[in-house]
Amino acid sequence: MKNFEAFKQSYHIKLNPQQEKAVIRSHGQTLLLAVPGSGKTTVIICRIAYLLKCQQIDPGQILTLTFSRMGARDLKARYTKLFGEAQAETLHFSTIHSFALAVIRHYERSYRRRAHTVLANTSPVIRELYRHVFKEHPGEIELSEICQRIGFCKNMMLTTDEIKLLPAMEVDFLQIYEAYESHKLSEQLMDFDDILKYAWGLLKKYPEMLAFFQDKYRYIHLDEAQDSSKIQFKIIELLTGETGNLFMVGDEDQSIYGFRGAFPESLLAFKETWPQGEVLLMETNYRSTREIVEKANAFIKLNQQRYQKEMSVPDGSRFTEIPIAREWVKSSEAQYQLIIEAIRREGKEIAVLYRNNESAIPLVDLLDGAGIAYHIKEHSPQFFSHFLIKDIGLFYEFAGNPGDLSLFTQVYYKIDAAISRETINQLGNLMKIGENVFDALIRCSGDRAWQVKRLKELKAGFKKLQTAPPLKGIPMILDQLGYRSYLNFRISSGQSEESIEQKLTVLQILGGRVSNFSEFFDKLKSLEEKLQEPQRKKAKIPLVTLSTLHSSKGLEFEKVFIIDATEGQIPNVPNTPEDAKAYAEEVRLFYVGATRAKAELIFICVKHREKDIKPSPFIGYLIDGLPRKKARIFGTEKTTAKPRARQGFGQSTGKFRDYLSSQASQVTIDLSSYQAGTVVNHQRFGPGTILTRNGAIASIHFETAGEKKMNLAVCLENGVIK
Repeated sequence: MKNFEAFKQSYHIKLNPQQEKAVIRSHGQTLLLAVPGSGKTTVIICRIAYLLKCQQIDPGQILTLTFSRMGARDLKARYTKLFGEAQAETLHFSTIHSFALAVIRHYERSYRRRAHTVLANTSPVIRELYRHVFKEHPGEIELSEICQRIGFCKNMMLTTDEIKLLPAMEVDFLQIYEAYESHKLSEQLMDFDDILKYAWGLLKKYPEMLAFFQDKYRYIHLDEAQDSSKIQFKIIELLTGETGNLFMVGDEDQSIYGFRGAFPESLLAFKETWPQGEVLLMETNYRSTREIVEKANAFIKLNQQRYQKEMSVPDGSRFTEIPIAREWVKSSEAQYQLIIEAIRREGKEIAVLYRNNESAIPLVDLLDGAGIAYHIKEHSPQFFSHFLIKDIGLFYEFAGNPGDLSLFTQVYYKIDAAISRETINQLGNLMKIGENVFDALIRCSGDRAWQVKRLKELKAGFKKLQTAPPLKGIPMILDQLGYRSYLNFRISSGQSEESIEQKLTVLQILGGRVSNFSEFFDKLKSLEEKLQEPQRKKAKIPLVTLSTLHSSKGLEFEKVFIIDATEGQIPNVPNTPEDAKAYAEEVRLFYVGATRAKAELIFICVKHREKDIKPSPFIGYLIDGLPRKKARIFGTEKTTAKPRARQGFGQSTGKFRDYLSSQASQVTIDLSSYQAGTVVNHQRFGPGTILTRNGAIASIHFETAGEKKMNLAVCLENGVIK
């Protein structure tokens, strides 16, 4: 069947002119840029069938690579549905990792050598190395962040010097990274991302091996090209060479996985890599209303480092035009109630999208209570293991057991009372049987009236906490018991302020739904269990999908709610030259979320009375249009509006403020021996060297935490530094 028209008629295929042009371009290198909802999957499978039916290409010579195994399965299933199972079985649909592993296995067979063993699960190894290197246990979120950054470094092919330039973490990332690489080398192991580097190295080192795969796969398809990493593109570049046949499908406007190494720059450099190649466009969106398409098309132009595309809708769109809505509610709780009412009222497919996983937790609680069916796409339950949630549980447990020294040992440095570790070590010998910890501390405080006063306040505060409902108890822990100061300390050490704020908001919402802390912790435990189980439930009400913006890519829904889109969350970086690349990805993420909607797109905005939290400026840019006054900076357009200033998490008081503050301390200590070059030991950061000192304020470089500015007098008085 060599006639293309006959091919289309035989399989009842309907394509627009841009789609047809992509299908029949069968030789050379092609980059097909497909806007949301433009039918890219249809084009890929039709092109494969065209190669087989009209060009008489051997199916064994066609390699189709995807980002994920699910993507490979979906492509094969779509091909089977349209062209039959017999043909689909002769084709090779694979992830690029699977292909890379096949290269390694070929090397082993051909050269009779054994490659390193694949390490299936990296987390246990990194957890043990963390304990060995830093002498403490990592939290699950911290462990996840380290694993993610290791993958990023490998996919981006970063050098040691480039790794040093990455944003600081709470621990020395380079130290754990080098320990991990050393461990793998000694144990002859390679992880999931090492497979790519190993395969790339083999193809470069052995020309005859590269020639084998180039001859085997003469026609290569790469789906979701914008999600591919730098090392993955390097492999594709080797396989294609200067004259190979490559068909890449993607959209740099939908590249949102930079945190794991996605490298859209390779799409932008396509013509530099293959000067004879051709860039094709698919600009017709068959998914959404004209309102959504036109406004999203205008919004994405906030980015400048992109191909110029004009997304449009076909004539005779089937949707009734409904304006994009901005719904205002009085509280975070009210936004969830609004969604529940909409689900009950309307018989259509609905999605609720959000930036961070924890936004779904209060909604899951209400959906379960209402018996409404829902599905969560790739939910991560790490919220429940976060140190903040554990600490609140610890505060409440100690409130009920004020004589438990073991519990107090876990709390004392989080309550803003300037209690030293030395005092804690002596406390066991000083306490009387059944005595309240604070009574013992008051007896030991001598003439430090300010500390005695603080200890009495804490004793009374913990007593009140025993009977306080969570809605009042959580603010008590933060402000009266001093935990907010500790959170500020963690933020200054690298924790995300916005993330902590959002977790507290979720806890406050859930706390407002129960009458006591016992019910509160039961609810948290129940929700954690539910979120670890399959989320589909049988019910008459239509299924609701809950998803992060990242996980929603590739999906579509009749009606989409986007919640918790606030300044500081979206975008989570300022529009500055230093953050231009990250800001551009934030624009793309918002664009992806907006284009999931077919007919209705609604942003729920909370009017915060006490907090200086505003809706994301992107909402206004999308609905009202881009601001008129703009200044181009490193490929992005910068608005004249300034990002919300961050001045600390609430009011920072007490000793953790004093560690970082230049204000005078009540303590008078001789600091004459603490000059530049003096080595000190911090109870959290370990050994450090004083770089400079101005009065009591010293800049100290720590081996594990980098440079910190601290009030030496306060630190020495409280035993934090020795």
